[in-house]
Amino acid sequence: MTFLLVVIYVAFIGLGLPDTILGAAWPLMQTDLAAPLSAAGILSIIVSVGTIISSLITPTLMRRLGTGKLVAISICCTAVATAGYGLATAFWMMCVCAIPMGLGAGAIDVALNNFAAIYLESKHTNWLHASWGVGACLGPAILSASVFVGAGWRGAYELNAVLLGAIVVMMLGALPLWKRVEKPRPSSESGRGNGSENRGGKTSAPVENDISLRAALRVPGMKLSFLTFFFYSALEISTSLWCGTYLVARGFAPEIGALAVSLMFACVMIGRVASGFFAIKFTDMRLVHAGIAIVIVGCFTLILPLPLWFTPLCICLLGLGCAPVYPSLIHATPARFGENLSGRAISIQMAGSYVGSIIMPPTFGLIAAHFSVILWPVALAVFVSCLLICVCLLDYVTRKKLNNAFAAERIMDVLHQVSAMNAARNRLRKERRRARRKAKQAQLQKARKK
Repeated sequence: MTFLLVVIYVAFIGLGLPDTILGAAWPLMQTDLAAPLSAAGILSIIVSVGTIISSLITPTLMRRLGTGKLVAISICCTAVATAGYGLATAFWMMCVCAIPMGLGAGAIDVALNNFAAIYLESKHTNWLHASWGVGACLGPAILSASVFVGAGWRGAYELNAVLLGAIVVMMLGALPLWKRVEKPRPSSESGRGNGSENRGGKTSAPVENDISLRAALRVPGMKLSFLTFFFYSALEISTSLWCGTYLVARGFAPEIGALAVSLMFACVMIGRVASGFFAIKFTDMRLVHAGIAIVIVGCFTLILPLPLWFTPLCICLLGLGCAPVYPSLIHATPARFGENLSGRAISIQMAGSYVGSIIMPPTFGLIAAHFSVILWPVALAVFVSCLLICVCLLDYVTRKKLNNAFAAERIMDVLHQVSAMNAARNRLRKERRRARRKAKQAQLQKARKK
């Protein structure tokens, strides 16, 4: 299981690698491809639509292929698409390559998040999403190094394709481990919510119900789950997309605005690493509520007439608040809907996340163009208010399953602690027996010498 866990962490890093290169490399790509400045938006839309479609069909593919095969195939698709970006000589070629890029990314996202929610502890889910941030930070760094050595933006994409290919090889080597962990068991045994007894891959996987998208949306709380992720992505993407513009409008230099964006993502990564440690003591929903509370404080302080230097600190606060919300909501999904519906539920959540990231940030851009970007903190306050309402309603609708799941988890934790104490006592007894035997042997040797 340790090697499989390493592979999953590496896969999350690989998932983040190509996500941030396009925005950083587009000024160079635009010149080489003779494309208009706005063409990057077309590529982004194609990738986003592909991720939405892929996320909705992934549960069916997971049942047929299993998580390991599906993730390996999906990473292979992104590797091919990344190599295609590097070899493209015209913009239409980039558009063609954007299709497998979106389809592969959506399948990886749903499959790995579903596996982590069922089989791994909450701390790992937080750290896995922090690993995505590592990949997102490495992408522009690889681009800078490639341009510096003279390979240009094409060299960055080609190197990323090689790295993704290496991850595919790792995934293929770990396929037997995936099959061992996900060995099906009867659906009657899979009604437990949070998957705590499956942690570490010691038991087999549930047989997931073959439920349609329309039927899944009729499950209590499923539509609220879609809206929850919709507003979370609207909040996070709007924060990262417009905070630099907002700081410039407030009087900061453009380089300070760019630095604030980097600090915001850095705070998200640091927050997710820290929330992984907090997840050892606190439940997922406590982490979600704490994160939303921090975001509310950040929005409130942005609206207040505070000194100008305080604004970047508030943006860092927004990043820290966003950090535990997404992974903790993901990890709580089996507890809300059961392991047999977890894959379908996470696919709907991912679709809501992608739709929110496509619609809401550009919508605020239209509002800012007609009025002022100074309204950005007000828009964030609206998003976080809607997120809080959706989370509270979702907690209320699924409260019985959540309470049962968390109670079962607490019982399992207590049993684990008791077993650990018994094991420690047995070790002490064995050590005492060995010490007594050694003492008796020493006394016998002394008596023989005399």
